[in-house]
Amino acid sequence: MTSVPPPPYQHPGSPPPRPELPEGVAANVPPFSASPPPPPGLAAVPPWAPLAAMIAAFVVATFAYLIIGAGIEAGGGKVTVDGPPGLVISATLVQDLALVGSVLLFASLWARGLPPAAFGLRRTPFWPAVGWMAVTFAGFWILTLLYLSIVGEPQEQELTRDLKDEQSLTALIAYGALLAFAAPLAEEFFFRGFMFNVLAGRIGPWWGALVTGTIFGLVHVAGSPLKTVVVLIILGLALCLLFWRTGSLLPCIALHAINNSISLGATKSLPPAAFAAVVVASTAACLAVGTAVVRRARLT
Repeated sequence: MTSVPPPPYQHPGSPPPRPELPEGVAANVPPFSASPPPPPGLAAVPPWAPLAAMIAAFVVATFAYLIIGAGIEAGGGKVTVDGPPGLVISATLVQDLALVGSVLLFASLWARGLPPAAFGLRRTPFWPAVGWMAVTFAGFWILTLLYLSIVGEPQEQELTRDLKDEQSLTALIAYGALLAFAAPLAEEFFFRGFMFNVLAGRIGPWWGALVTGTIFGLVHVAGSPLKTVVVLIILGLALCLLFWRTGSLLPCIALHAINNSISLGATKSLPPAAFAAVVVASTAACLAVGTAVVRRARLT
């Protein structure tokens, strides 16, 4: 029998450096008590900038409302507090676009050429994100039901009453596109991607979420009872924490779209098939836009 002795032992030396993780995958999710630094590029943005950007966007939306309303009256139409629907939809769409534009403008004052990932538009593991979305939505509903059991059911929002009374298919489609598509994209980009990102790096995610969620609820105060504003504050807080745990804006956009489309379907008492179609379509459309931005950014 022939045998070969083992080769002499040689120490391999220091271990190789740890490989870089794929984009959007966090090795260890920090505890909520930690105060993470703002994403690269946003660290230079002062904490007052998101509030100033929001005010600028609302000023633009107000001027748009006045200009569009004047055009309607010049054409022989009648402008009231609740409408016509074209005025409300158009001015709100301008507001959403102004929110996105104000982020890009104000962020560029301190940091130029920021990639979408700086605002949270990045990939994240699918199933963990789905799990955090489920936990977040369940927590939101539990807190909301507990709150409403104490204070009672709120009165309907003006928008809810307008949707119930609206019979024009064109107006309803426009309302749906605004509420379940434009709003989730624009509001998540501004409030979670910009405001929360900036504040969390300075005052911590809990305080950042509380401040951002409160402002998110208060901006809906026009036409909303106070009880509803508190519910929206809870939603804004929950979405901030979802963003913090997943590290991506995509789950927040999806959950915002799901929530708004459920509210839309319930307000119009849609049959089950149409209800499900609205929820799936709005969520898929929002995610398609978000993932398209992420994919394009990775290719450039």
